[in-house]
Amino acid sequence: MKRDMWLIWKHADTRRRYKIGVLSYNDNKYIFKYINPELDSAISVGFKYFPGFEDIYKVYESEKLFANIETRLPNPRRADYLEILNLYNLEKDSSELDILRATKGRLLTDNYEFVPAFDSNKVEFDVAGTRHCADVLKCKDIIEVNDKLLLELEPDNKFDSKAIKVIMPKNGNNYHLGYVPRYYSKELAELLENKVDYSAMIQGLNFESEINDEDITAFVKLIFDN
Repeated sequence: MKRDMWLIWKHADTRRRYKIGVLSYNDNKYIFKYINPELDSAISVGFKYFPGFEDIYKVYESEKLFANIETRLPNPRRADYLEILNLYNLEKDSSELDILRATKGRLLTDNYEFVPAFDSNKVEFDVAGTRHCADVLKCKDIIEVNDKLLLELEPDNKFDSKAIKVIMPKNGNNYHLGYVPRYYSKELAELLENKVDYSAMIQGLNFESEINDEDITAFVKLIFDN
């Protein structure tokens, strides 16, 4: 079974995210390669290469998860390793790829993450840009897991014509929590433009994330009827 994950690089100053590579698992083999069009855009603003994959033209292959990616996973020797697995709703026997999908391989020391490739059957993401939304401070005390959400196209957004606002309707108000991450916005915008039915809700909350640079991390589960 083929399972793809996208490598995302976030510019340290602008905080813009670029989809620069794809990690595939197929026929018991891992494959990594850089991908365009966003790779060239990232290079133009300072990206060089992901540590361990210095050749941007090479297709890397391995029967095991690449060591430079494996080191981004929680260390099984940690005293709190089981607690970490439990936090991410993982099991003791979860595969390395499952752990990578759950943790996104994020580190405090750089601006990379691995996210599942877009799948219209089920989309899960952390709301982006919450620190730029004043509404977040207004609703921090009332926002809860399983709160329903609305997605609203914002075609006049000066940074991304496919931008999608994440709205929480509650207590007679519509709170703007942030945006769909840019790496999913194009595909999701096409579904929304076609008026496809969907259900979106908050699946998890983190008010004090050490990894994300947002005021609040709202983990969203989204299902489309397509």
